[in-house]
Amino acid sequence: MASSRQQILSFATSRLNRLPLSVGHRGASEQWPENSILSMGQAVKDGADGLEGDLHLTSDGEIIVMHDPSLDRTTDGTGLIKDRPWKGYIDGLRSKKEPHVPVPRCRDVLAFLAQEGNEKVWWNIDIKMNNSPALLFSKFAKLIKDHFPDRDFSSQIVLGLWHPKFLPAADRYLPNFSRIHIGFSLEIAREHFPPQTVDGYSINFMVLSTVEGRLFVKEMQAAGKQILAWTVNDTIEARECIRMGIDYVLTDRTKVLGKVLHEYETLGKEAVDKKYEDEVFNTWSRWGRYAFWRTLIWMFLTIKFRQATEQLNKEDCPCRF
Repeated sequence: MASSRQQILSFATSRLNRLPLSVGHRGASEQWPENSILSMGQAVKDGADGLEGDLHLTSDGEIIVMHDPSLDRTTDGTGLIKDRPWKGYIDGLRSKKEPHVPVPRCRDVLAFLAQEGNEKVWWNIDIKMNNSPALLFSKFAKLIKDHFPDRDFSSQIVLGLWHPKFLPAADRYLPNFSRIHIGFSLEIAREHFPPQTVDGYSINFMVLSTVEGRLFVKEMQAAGKQILAWTVNDTIEARECIRMGIDYVLTDRTKVLGKVLHEYETLGKEAVDKKYEDEVFNTWSRWGRYAFWRTLIWMFLTIKFRQATEQLNKEDCPCRF
């Protein structure tokens, strides 16, 4: 790990009995409009230690916070974000989910993080592979410099990278920010994001729950890396994360995860384990329940990784992958 990078992932050991920290996946997104300021605020109220969100660039260069590359699913607008301007179009849209709230810009989330009382809230930014590394990171760095010149966000922001092509741009434009690999494949994690390149790994929970995944957790934690599991919305899975020693748990259900963690904090691990001693977690039976959809997701992400490789190789990048 580069010594200049903020080690904000070390916060994982601060919870009593070394329980994992809670991360609101797009905020408290089960109940509130995902990636909205409202959703993020509610996640913090529910006890979330961190937040997770996604960035995209509009046609006029504004960075907005939204998961999909298009506006259709979550807003009353249509079209790809990259083809629509912020001013005069996206700035007037509202979420489909009630209460109908505006689409947040990246600067709006930064302002939220800068508010008094939110100094220890951190933001895990999911950098999608369809973004241009140099363009997005250079604009992100400029945004901070122009609008928050006296604020150091490197202690509150983690860059989540799906593709290794984003590492050189992160080194160039945001060298002091922690970075983790986000993925669905342990093979990609091992081959393209060795421990010396990142500060942690954010991997799908069901992948981590396999025999190979559990070995990966132990190996990377022994190398000093933090492990994040996504997306855990089930109490049985949440307790399994604790048994596995996962450092961070991403969830849509921040209030539910908060109750699970509170039970461990008040009763202690031994008492909770005894209370649920008849609870059996079976990785493969759970895989079976979602096998079709998880297989499709794995295939989709594998194809996206290859497509992103081809596209990013066309850009002027110092590393050839």
